[in-house]
Amino acid sequence: MPIERRKKESLSRFTGQAMRLAGEDLCAVGELGNRETPGEIWRKMARRGLLGWSIPASYGGGGARFTDILPAAEAFVCMGGRPGLALSWMVHLIVGKVLISDAGNRAQKKEILPAMATGRVTASIALSEPGSGSDPKRIRTKAVKKADRYVLDGEKAWLTNGPLADLFIVFAVTGERDGRKQLTAFLIPRKTPGLTVREMPPLGYLQPSPHCAISMEGCVVPESAVLGCGGRAWEELSKPFRVVEDALLAGVILGGLDRQLGKIVQELQDSNRDVGNDIRERIGAVAVQLDVARQIASAAAKDLDRGKRGMDMEHKLVALHLITDTLQESIHSVAEGVGIVKSPGTLEDDITRLIALGMHASRARQRKRADTILAGKETS
Repeated sequence: MPIERRKKESLSRFTGQAMRLAGEDLCAVGELGNRETPGEIWRKMARRGLLGWSIPASYGGGGARFTDILPAAEAFVCMGGRPGLALSWMVHLIVGKVLISDAGNRAQKKEILPAMATGRVTASIALSEPGSGSDPKRIRTKAVKKADRYVLDGEKAWLTNGPLADLFIVFAVTGERDGRKQLTAFLIPRKTPGLTVREMPPLGYLQPSPHCAISMEGCVVPESAVLGCGGRAWEELSKPFRVVEDALLAGVILGGLDRQLGKIVQELQDSNRDVGNDIRERIGAVAVQLDVARQIASAAAKDLDRGKRGMDMEHKLVALHLITDTLQESIHSVAEGVGIVKSPGTLEDDITRLIALGMHASRARQRKRADTILAGKETS
C-alpha cells in the first residue's frame, strides 16, 4: 500500500476534535525534521496551535483527551517519520496536562498554562541526573528551606526540550522518611540566578528532539515555586507522568512501526517482484499484531481519560512493550528477507531506542506481577 494512502488511513482514525486540530498540520510539521532547527520547528508548531492541544480550554488550549493524543502521535510519525519530533511534542503535551494542569495551584495554572498553549512558554522536566538517571534513591540534588525560600544545589541531565525551555520543573530532595528520600518539584524560570543551562553532546538519535543539562548553585526560589505537595513529587508527579508517557509513547512507536512496514510493502509493489508465501504470512502477522497493539494502546488511553491508573494499566503497558519489541524484530526480519538493508541513523534505530527506553519500567512491572503470583495473591 503506498505511503500516501497509509497516511490518509492514519488520519481517518481521528474523530471529532482530534481531526479538527491535527490533520494536515501534523503532516506538514512532522516532515520538517531534516530541514529546520528545533527552535524553528517549535515556533511553527506554536503558530499552528499544536503546542496548546492538551491545555484545558479554560486556559486557552484545545482540551485534547489522551484518546486524542494517542492516535495523533501515531499519525505524526507514520506521516512524517520523525519520532524525535513527536517525542518532544508529546512530552510538552503531557507536562501541560498532567503536571501543570493537574498538580498546579490556581496561580500557577493561570500564569503558565495560557503561555504554554500559545508556545510562549515551554517547560522541561529536570529529574534525571548524571550517573544516577531517574532513580529516586540516587537523586542528589537538594533543596534546603531557609525562611520562606528554598536554596537548590545540584545537576540535572538529559532534559527533553531543555534548550527550548523557559521553565524547568526541578525535582530535588527535601527530606527523608523511613529511609526514603522525599522529593519536591519546583518551578524554576530559566533566568533564575544560580541556574545555568549547559549543552550536552548530541544524542545521535531521535533528532531533532533537543536535550540539555542544567546546574544549580545556590539557586534561590520562593515557596510559591513548589509544584504539588512538598515531599510527594515522586509519588504524585513523577510516577503518574511516567505511566502517561509510556501509554502515549506507544502511539509514537506504533506510528514508526507502521511506517516501516509501509515502506517494505511499497518497495515490493514498486518492484513488482513475486512475494512468496513465507513473506506474505510474515507481513500479515505484523499487520495483525499492529492492530492488536493499537487496541491495547487505545484501551490504555481510555483508562487514562477515566482516571484509571492501577494494576490493569500496568499490565497493558507491559503487553504493549512486549508486542512492540516483537514487532520491531519481525519487521526487521521481513526487511532482510526481501533484501532491504537498513542504514545507520534511520527510523528503525529511533524506534529501537524508544522501545529500549521502556525496558526498565516494563521489567519492573513484570516482576511486580510475578511477586503477586508467587505470593499466592492471584493466579497466573
